[in-house]
Amino acid sequence: MNGLAAVAAYTRAGGPVMIPLILVSLAMWHLIALKCFWILRVRRHPLKLAEALARIAVPDVLPPTAAGPEGSRMSVLAHFLAHRSRDPETDRILWEVSVRRQLTRIGRYLTGIRVFGAVAPLLGLLGTVRGMVETFHVMGFQGTGNAQALASGIKEALITTQMGLLVAIPGLFAAQVLAKKVRDIQGDLLLFHRAVDQSLEHGGRSEGEDAHA
Repeated sequence: MNGLAAVAAYTRAGGPVMIPLILVSLAMWHLIALKCFWILRVRRHPLKLAEALARIAVPDVLPPTAAGPEGSRMSVLAHFLAHRSRDPETDRILWEVSVRRQLTRIGRYLTGIRVFGAVAPLLGLLGTVRGMVETFHVMGFQGTGNAQALASGIKEALITTQMGLLVAIPGLFAAQVLAKKVRDIQGDLLLFHRAVDQSLEHGGRSEGEDAHA
């Protein structure tokens, strides 16, 4: 109870700007948690390249529903196998579309995390300005004799600045770490894309040579 009372008192001392700061913090950490869970799920269930190529070569023996938990490779593969046409050129275009579709999903939430991390110190600055305006307002009407009123305005300015930095610094740091993880996953997916594309190209050439024969 003492901890909750201290938090409530801290929030009241920061003034009305503390409410949007708290909301921004909750929204940002919600997105960070979602992205972390997604990365853990992708890393925990990688799809081996040999198995992926086997699924493309023999989709009737290895259906996409047998793949297990979803990952970046798995999502691309499932979409491709569900829509493939057996025409080599069409399948290569479909494979490209499937990879691009997944690449746009991989970066989801990172922009939102960065935006919230950038907005937090600006809200803190707004609270600082508000607190200083309140301080000068008291000085203009009551002079410097009312120390309590002066301290209240200065306290609001400092608390909101502190809160904005406390939200922004770990949020932006988390965004950089997550962006590094996402780049690794994107690189892995692009390598997978090239390997499967080469497999489809060789398959198309083999079918063309058989047709000529």
